[in-house]
Amino acid sequence: MVIEDSRPLFGELVGLAHDLCLESARLDAKIHKQTARGLAELVSGMNCYYSNLIEGHKTLPIDIDKAIQDTARFGADKDHQSLARAHIVADRWARSWQLTQHNLPFFLQETHRLFCDHLPTIMLILEDGSVMTPGEFRQREVRVGRHVPPKSEHLGVFLSRYTEVYGRRLAWADKGGISRLTSIVATLAAHHRLVWIHPFADGNGRVARITLDAMLRACGVNGTSLWSMSRGLAKQADTYKSLLAQADEPRHGDLDGRGNLTERGLAEFCRFGLQVGVDQARFMASMFDLDSFGARVDTYFRQIRSTMLRPESAYLYMHAFTMGEFERGEAARLTGLSERTARTVLGQLVTEGFLASDTPKGKVRVGFPVHAMSFLLPNLYPHGDIDVTEQTLRALHAKKG
Repeated sequence: MVIEDSRPLFGELVGLAHDLCLESARLDAKIHKQTARGLAELVSGMNCYYSNLIEGHKTLPIDIDKAIQDTARFGADKDHQSLARAHIVADRWARSWQLTQHNLPFFLQETHRLFCDHLPTIMLILEDGSVMTPGEFRQREVRVGRHVPPKSEHLGVFLSRYTEVYGRRLAWADKGGISRLTSIVATLAAHHRLVWIHPFADGNGRVARITLDAMLRACGVNGTSLWSMSRGLAKQADTYKSLLAQADEPRHGDLDGRGNLTERGLAEFCRFGLQVGVDQARFMASMFDLDSFGARVDTYFRQIRSTMLRPESAYLYMHAFTMGEFERGEAARLTGLSERTARTVLGQLVTEGFLASDTPKGKVRVGFPVHAMSFLLPNLYPHGDIDVTEQTLRALHAKKG
């Protein structure tokens, strides 16, 4: 179930875990804590898009962004059900939860329940015509490709062992040092084992990836959710699925670990997952190199959007990004415009989501509207999936004006 510290494969994995800690911490250090609030919402949308994509469902970023805004306004209201909203609600709840060895079983069931509760009813219908109960461990046998998960009657034993082993590793993370690094390696092993157990009739992949993120946070990695593991896994989806399957295989001889399944296969999957995390943390950090990010912001407001937004918008956006937040009354000083014009510019930025505030007159902080990300933070999403026409943006201003 884990790679023991006495095994030859352990050293490389711990080294990658150290790299992951370092790269994630470097990204955290780059971003002001108020700026991180907006970025975390953007990453939540990325998790939704890419986790669904791994499962063969394409949810457009603009629809995900709407689901994020609706969830912020209406909470877990079930009046509007969609695949995007289901993932956003479950992921947002998971990010608010401190995962421990004691609440791990509850976390799994509640994540699944929240996800399925917000799905259209048709998506809960299983192949045999029965309807899946949200949050309920499966009571039927399933087959996933060539993999046959444990029988439903044995799920309790497997989940109890899963909780015992990986819950204990989560507790080790609090000790710091090598214990923390060992726990980080174990999060990837736990991800494989949860997918292997396949505790729910459907929805296991998404729940497992949300749980992986939560376990990493419990180990002190990506606590502010500034990079997306699901993005990295989706970028190499075939490799991800292949290595999961390889780690399902029986062990290959006496030198391949001591359990029933291959240690080498599990280590290879853990190596892959840790490297994915390192790459994604580095990618997001590169996006926020201050000089290049500032240049993209300047080009966007002065050239790309010059017909609808004044070029002084760049000053307000970059000030919010670097300082975290500012008073609305500072807009005139920051832009050099008249009070009235500055208020108009600020209002336009709020309307489009470039600036956000907790109250109508409160301080504003930076936002990351998905329609601008192909210019401001290129390659977060595939080209074409986040294209928004100027007509759509004009309609947005007209609606909120």
